[in-house]
Amino acid sequence: MAEAAMQRYVYEYADPRIVRIPQVFDAFTITEPDGASVTYIVMENVEGGHFGAYSKWDPQEAEQAIERIANAVRHVWDLPLPPNAAIGPLGHERPVDRFFSDVGSDRAFNNAIELQDWINNKLNDAGRPDRVILEGERLSICHCDLTQFNVKMCEPIAIIDWGFAGIYPRAFEEFAMLNQGMTFANTLCRQLFGPKPSKHMRAMALAARFHMFGC
Repeated sequence: MAEAAMQRYVYEYADPRIVRIPQVFDAFTITEPDGASVTYIVMENVEGGHFGAYSKWDPQEAEQAIERIANAVRHVWDLPLPPNAAIGPLGHERPVDRFFSDVGSDRAFNNAIELQDWINNKLNDAGRPDRVILEGERLSICHCDLTQFNVKMCEPIAIIDWGFAGIYPRAFEEFAMLNQGMTFANTLCRQLFGPKPSKHMRAMALAARFHMFGC
């Protein structure tokens, strides 16, 4: 339900002239016969092609659209945070995203220091001297899955699929884009963060690999 909660929040506070967020009408969880829980979200359908298709139809226009997409992402970053919200998905759930992988973290986090310690403990267990310092960094709502398929080329730009979204230092948005290794994500990442990876990227990559593969 964290995805629906975050999407509702961003829809409510984002300026619809800058970025379009699909409106959530309902969200509910059912239990399957095998005991598994499945969550369904009923939301607005946003018409328009995604960036991946658009870049094939009109490559020049798609290239020029990167700045509009970057402005939409920056606008989401600048939104006020939900009151008393902790690090990670809304509802104080365990993060599951491109950094924590499909396995997810083994815990929820209350603040940046707990997240910092978790990452540095992974690096220590991996025998790596690298460390991250997240204490004091600005927290923002980060989508954490800005692929070419999650950006709809309409007016304004629409951002869909908020399943990995949470409250993090912006380095997590950067990592999620670089981790894709795709042209769109790399181009958008440079537009948002500059030509070179930030200081946290090496340490985060090593910690993520150890968390996923144990090496």
